[in-house]
Amino acid sequence: MFTINVKQSIFIDLPTEEIFAYLSNLENLVDWSSTVISSKKVSPGTIQVGTTFQSTMRFLSKWLSLTFEIVEYDPGSYLAIKSTSGVSPCLFYYQLDPGEEGGTSLSQEMTIHHAEGFVELALPVVESAVRRQLEYDLFTLKEMLESRASTCQDAS
Repeated sequence: MFTINVKQSIFIDLPTEEIFAYLSNLENLVDWSSTVISSKKVSPGTIQVGTTFQSTMRFLSKWLSLTFEIVEYDPGSYLAIKSTSGVSPCLFYYQLDPGEEGGTSLSQEMTIHHAEGFVELALPVVESAVRRQLEYDLFTLKEMLESRASTCQDAS
């Protein structure tokens, strides 16, 4: 087993509360994550620490069924989710920091404990693929949220 750790950040021209509300509902992953095929909340109640989601993902030609649990939850500030099932345990951490003149800096850190032999590629190739995919996904999230907000403002 080897570990992949990727950190990235992006600026989104929206308030932290709005981004957090969207980000913390993991069912929204299907809209902006290029690897998530489906994600459904499976625990009762509101979204909080302990909330679980069942997700189907496809990464490097492999299909994965994972259960994610919210392990840290501070509305408007940070969110951490970890996989509680699957061959490659992972942890996602999102930190939201308000910008001085509006907007939000969103930082994402992902740690994957990757089982050797799961994909037949060298570690640098897998790590590069993870890094590119996460960068693409953060950019997609930014574009989607900002354009959605712009469309709502134009309709007003």
